[in-house]
Amino acid sequence: MRVEVGSTLWFLLRDRAAVISAGFLLSVALAAVFAPILTPYAAQGMGDPDLSRKFAAPGIEHPFGADGLGRDQVARLMFGARRSLSMGVLVVVAAIAVGTPLGVVAGYLGGWVDELLMRVTDVFLAFPPLLLAIAIAAALGASYVNAVAAIAATWWPWYARLARAQTLSVRERAYIEAARGIGVRHRVIMRRHILPNILTPIVVQGTLDVGTAILVAAGLSFIGLGTQAPYADWGVMISDGRLYFLSGRWWLSTFPGLAIFLTAMAFNFLGDGVRVAADPRLRRTL
Repeated sequence: MRVEVGSTLWFLLRDRAAVISAGFLLSVALAAVFAPILTPYAAQGMGDPDLSRKFAAPGIEHPFGADGLGRDQVARLMFGARRSLSMGVLVVVAAIAVGTPLGVVAGYLGGWVDELLMRVTDVFLAFPPLLLAIAIAAALGASYVNAVAAIAATWWPWYARLARAQTLSVRERAYIEAARGIGVRHRVIMRRHILPNILTPIVVQGTLDVGTAILVAAGLSFIGLGTQAPYADWGVMISDGRLYFLSGRWWLSTFPGLAIFLTAMAFNFLGDGVRVAADPRLRRTL
């Protein structure tokens, strides 16, 4: 496939950090999808114990060691990537799906609609996001689905604010005025003329936010409000291994912690690359 010089993809491919990050994230995603094929310890990755290998140190048979139930850490990391990655992506997708339409409606209609919706977002933004997510998850009950819902409930206001700000800058342009002048309905204008023209900054922000969402989701799992045993999750793995870190079994928390760190950093580098490639003003600096 030929990439046109000066296109968004061309600028993105010039960003070495973004390309490396995209390759790393693709590798993690493929490892998660094909985990049952890539590891001989698929049953352990799904939770089956092997007490004969309890707390096995990193070696040839278990490169990242084994946990307190004898389960291979590599297999657990692969299967845990399914939950950790999907939680981060689902949180951002849900937040965009809720916040963006509300922001477009508020910015386009204005008046009491804008005032009402923005005051509702202010109520959510008045609380620290992590503490509010913990409170919602605790009220709903500890589970994977409830953790995603709890985090998304604290994030949609940011996308509503972003969508509103972009809509305010677009709604007075000539093509919007022309559409209103010929009698196009408001919902059609918002769906077909405004929304497509404000998606770029929202997608860029979403790419940047996936890494943070993974960190928050791991935090909820760490305190027992996210993924539940026997399913693997990077936050749960750190929680299970924290009690044994000072006793010399450092691998139990170190490797899942590195997985979270590297994945979050990769999403940040990729998001930054997308932001530069999608913004003509930033592209000029290159």
